[in-house]
Amino acid sequence: MGLEKTIVRNMSRIEARKLGLALMIGCCIVILTYFVSMSETTVDQQLSVAYRVGTAEVVEGKISLEKPERLRKGGHGNTAEEKVHHSNFSAISHMTAKEEKRESKKPKDEEILPPKREDERSQTMKPQVVEPICDFSNPRTEFCEMTGDVRIHGKSSSVVFVSPHQRSNEWKIVPYVRKQMGNVEKVSVRTASSPQGVPECTINRSVPAIVFALGGFTGNYYHDFTDVLLPLFLTARQFDGEVQFLITNIQVWWLHKYDPIMKRLTRYEFVDLDDSNQVLCHPYVMVGLRFHNDLTIQPARAPNGYSMIDFTAFLRSAYSLKKAHAISLREHPDRKPRLLLVARNGTRRFTNVPEIVQMAEGLNYEVVRADADFGDVAGFASVVNSCDVIMGVHGAGLTNLVFLPMNAVLIQIVPCCELEGMATHTFGFPSMAAGLNYLEYNISVEESTLLELYTREHPVFTDPQSLHKQGWFKMGKLYLVKQNVKLDVNRFRPFLLRAMDLLGR
Repeated sequence: MGLEKTIVRNMSRIEARKLGLALMIGCCIVILTYFVSMSETTVDQQLSVAYRVGTAEVVEGKISLEKPERLRKGGHGNTAEEKVHHSNFSAISHMTAKEEKRESKKPKDEEILPPKREDERSQTMKPQVVEPICDFSNPRTEFCEMTGDVRIHGKSSSVVFVSPHQRSNEWKIVPYVRKQMGNVEKVSVRTASSPQGVPECTINRSVPAIVFALGGFTGNYYHDFTDVLLPLFLTARQFDGEVQFLITNIQVWWLHKYDPIMKRLTRYEFVDLDDSNQVLCHPYVMVGLRFHNDLTIQPARAPNGYSMIDFTAFLRSAYSLKKAHAISLREHPDRKPRLLLVARNGTRRFTNVPEIVQMAEGLNYEVVRADADFGDVAGFASVVNSCDVIMGVHGAGLTNLVFLPMNAVLIQIVPCCELEGMATHTFGFPSMAAGLNYLEYNISVEESTLLELYTREHPVFTDPQSLHKQGWFKMGKLYLVKQNVKLDVNRFRPFLLRAMDLLGR
């Protein structure tokens, strides 16, 4: 009985082992079957995904190496003087480029991707509205520029910009840097979405055009430069002569007077818009002139970063002036610096010129006495350029600072009373920006000939602001028209010595 029990226990153990082994083998068979079936159903999908990922990486790699197309303003090429700036793609434009690349070279299995939604397509196809740039932010000037189909009709003083992306609009522009001038005719600048009702072109040009006026204060030497010549340089120089001038209020004598400058700015004949019945078409048109401030350029706002130094160098080139730098007394201590004494013949003139000359010559200056001839700009520019120091009472004659060589000295004699701010603005800041040394001498009441007209206790001397507040013309009639200067040579001598020190650096 004991033996039978032992045999039964052993058989039970053997059966349990067999059962466990069978269960384990069965589980392995089930798992193997599952993996085989899964591999058969997913292998194609895995290969397809791997191929798409690899393709996308290659496409993206190609796009990242591509350079963006360089945009040129108005479709015109850059000149040798222009600075070229490169910019990177934005994230949006990069993604757009990737989508365009994939669409042109995508594998067949990507064709099953769902199309863009209707709202996405309409947003992509929506045209961008580009308005012509008409800037009214400057309190002194108005300026517009347009690129594309631009048509100018002279006799009607109208400029039309035709573009399907434009909304109809119209502005009245004074093409002069002082928009309050009543003697300058306004030009109509309008936009049209289609050429219907717009005059057809009778003359087509491939170069840019600038519409501006000769009027206002032109004829005054200072205003010739600050109102026209410098703004025209600022607007036109970037084209290196490949630009045409369309002029209203044209004054032929004025153009002849500044012929060397004008010929350097344009290679084309001027168009008298007021006498033209043609419809002129240009690909890029500016109405008005760029303007920053009186006789001043702000390089950060200027095309190609132009500065006052660029402007004066341009003038020296236009008039073939030989002297680029003033004398260095450190290198040539035995030489006499040339001092130009601007001897005005009208208002604000020196009444004791011989005494001034004697004092300057005693300080070892070679004194040049001269004043500009009305029409001979080139001749006087040559005289100015030969000098190292220029001195004169506040007035248009000091505009000749633009012809001085670099590092020369300008000494402005400021009349009384409290005209320092105006004087510094007019010639001080421009001269320093042009690479010159600037000195300012404010005369005393005793040096003013106004003492011959008013007592020392008169408000003219004791309360100048009461007269300034009466307006520019009343103030100017008194302090600028009636006043001459009898220079105190002893008081002024230190300024000429200081000028020598500046030339000796």
